[in-house]
Amino acid sequence: MRTLLLVAAALLAGVPAAAAPIEIPVAAEGVRSGPGGVATLTEALAEARRRRIRDPGAAIVIALGSGTHRLAGAVRLRSQDGGQAGAPLVIRGPADGSARLVGSLRLTPVPVDPALAGRLPAAARGHVRAYRLPPALRREARIQAPIVLNGPPAPPAFEVFDGEGAMHPARWPAEGFARAEDGDGPAFTLADLPPSRLRDEPDLWAEGYWRWGWLFEALPVVRTAAQGHGTRLTLDRTPYEGIRAGAPIRLVHLLAGLDRPGGWWRDARSGILLAWPRGGETVEVSVAETLLSVEGAAHLRVESLRLAMARGDLVSVRGGRDVVIADSVLSLSGGRGAVFAGARDSGLRHCDVAGTGAEAVMLSGGDRRTLAPGGLFLRDSRLTGYARREPTQHPAVALDGVGAEVAGNVIHDSPAYAVHIRGNDHRITGNEIANLLAGATDTGAIYAGRDWTARGSLIAGNVLRDIRGGADTEVKGVYLDDMASGFTVTGNLFLRVDQPVFIGGGRDTLVEGNVFVDSSPSVHVDSRGQTWARDAVTDPQSELRAAYAAMPVESPVWRARYPRLPGLLDDRPAVATGNVIADNLLVLSDPPRFTDGGEAAEQSLARNRNPASPRADLDRLARTAVNPADFAGLAEGSGLRLPTIPSARTRRSPTAGAPFGR
Repeated sequence: MRTLLLVAAALLAGVPAAAAPIEIPVAAEGVRSGPGGVATLTEALAEARRRRIRDPGAAIVIALGSGTHRLAGAVRLRSQDGGQAGAPLVIRGPADGSARLVGSLRLTPVPVDPALAGRLPAAARGHVRAYRLPPALRREARIQAPIVLNGPPAPPAFEVFDGEGAMHPARWPAEGFARAEDGDGPAFTLADLPPSRLRDEPDLWAEGYWRWGWLFEALPVVRTAAQGHGTRLTLDRTPYEGIRAGAPIRLVHLLAGLDRPGGWWRDARSGILLAWPRGGETVEVSVAETLLSVEGAAHLRVESLRLAMARGDLVSVRGGRDVVIADSVLSLSGGRGAVFAGARDSGLRHCDVAGTGAEAVMLSGGDRRTLAPGGLFLRDSRLTGYARREPTQHPAVALDGVGAEVAGNVIHDSPAYAVHIRGNDHRITGNEIANLLAGATDTGAIYAGRDWTARGSLIAGNVLRDIRGGADTEVKGVYLDDMASGFTVTGNLFLRVDQPVFIGGGRDTLVEGNVFVDSSPSVHVDSRGQTWARDAVTDPQSELRAAYAAMPVESPVWRARYPRLPGLLDDRPAVATGNVIADNLLVLSDPPRFTDGGEAAEQSLARNRNPASPRADLDRLARTAVNPADFAGLAEGSGLRLPTIPSARTRRSPTAGAPFGR
């Protein structure tokens, strides 16, 4: 044995130790670069490329120093950037999160023009400050692009930020919405709004819920005129399906609305910004459309950074593989926090995404035709305050393609939904989803719809709580809309959720082993394809039929994965059938409901029951509890073997999962 040890020691002595990573320091704004350091992230990437040419296998760390690193435009990484398996390129800040990568410019105050000061509301005089915008922003004709259904991404021309975060263009009314009257095409009337308040406003906008509560649109106003005691306004186009009487709308970017802290207004002719900052005079505007643009790069890490204040998406990753953002904060974008499109084995973990204008995260990868998964992920992160500019149609997480994972996250406090599912075989597991959809209607916390072929996704072990509609609104928990089919919903806790599992005309979905507490009706099934949504099934040009025709459902791989999908058009496609609702525990919740032609006889229902021995304080817990463990013993004696809801994975604190110990 002694001989063997000596031989082993001799062999190990001849193995060189792994080389230490090459570190390229980057000095923050106002800090002099030290030896071997550079002044900007762009310079650091150029140096990393030179080092990689000399030593292709080297591990390289670009170390951003504490402080602010300001970008005027995107930092672009291409296929020649990145690293290798086991030796990725790392862009890293200090572990305490003290390095900020921002796409904004700090503005310098200038005197307020007397002519503009004279037009300010009385409450604003002495509080509003003036700032001169940089030349590029002075040339922007409008402050934003229209926000419309299915429109292209519409980042604003710029956004304005003070010490408390994003400010908003001055608006009327200051809180809530007014009610549109006399909608006719693109024109409507606002009562009790004198036209004089809108004089000399060439960049006036109107936004709101013009026809439907599930659709928010913003459009420019092209004409105003007096009408009775109010004002007649004309938009540049008719909102989707017109303007209903009493539609909640507000006017945006009018000087008369600059009457409280947090608002701003731009004078396009002079390039002057008027703003009422909240605390101090520091104001910044976003100038970089994106902070990090990654195309085709592989083996890249972004760690321990605060990324903020881009006009559009903070991080865009297209193509490539093994690109991971970790232990970072992404906030205050005009668009999305992070977009992964066409990448493989990439995503976010242990991040905090907050205050995005649209979605927090988009994950789109894999090949639907072959059902090859993309391996994209969002894990153990916190998402809140998203959909700030576009409060409908923009979830916390938008999934598309095949095989993405959303696991162990806390998603809370936004008017928009949590997860939008397109594509196949995604996994939404172990998340806490809470306090969403306030004021929204006809929407759900987890949503999918209008595609028979988008099957195979698993929604398991999540906690959904406190998702309620109002007197004039209705929402859902898991909303399988317009014939969405083939999902598995298992082992979830629904706590104070309206319509927790809603199957709108679909088939072949398994709803099994869930706990419904004060959440009614526990499961809804309708057969809308036989009634009011008949055209979606019978019209070959409908969105539903087009989605079915686009996928190779007869191919061997699809037949093996989804055997009930081929031949669907010849198997009573309008009928909601084949759904399995079994082994669910109903606690102060109503049993499954069947409407619009939906029939229990077309489904398989078994062993859905109430607690056998409910605890004495159950009513109080149902009203107030937020801890999943409080409901762990309710199935005892019921004969149900429920999956264990992973309480340790779901997050019960608004700050759990956020980096930097916040």
